[in-house]
Amino acid sequence: MSDKHRVVVAIAIAQSGKEAELKSRLDGVARASWEEPGVVTYAVHELLDQPGSFMMVEVYASDAAFDEHLATEHVKALIGDLPGLVDGELQVHQAKASDFASGDKGAL
Repeated sequence: MSDKHRVVVAIAIAQSGKEAELKSRLDGVARASWEEPGVVTYAVHELLDQPGSFMMVEVYASDAAFDEHLATEHVKALIGDLPGLVDGELQVHQAKASDFASGDKGAL
């Protein structure tokens, strides 16, 4: 991974009764995102200590690839539907790969 990569970690907590729907929507967005040329990885995980809460770990080839991802119809549709699926705000953290993240075990 180079320092050009954009790394995004997002946490979504499902509204009560919306857990399965949110999980399905996140899975659909992940699968659609895999087809984008600038997506290095896009994985959805359910938090062990918070059932119904999901963590997305995303790596993009560049800032431009991330911007292109945000402009896709599948992402825009999900963002528009989040208020009816997510409890509170989507938590999003963004980073750049660092030198200490090199090597087989230091990269995503």
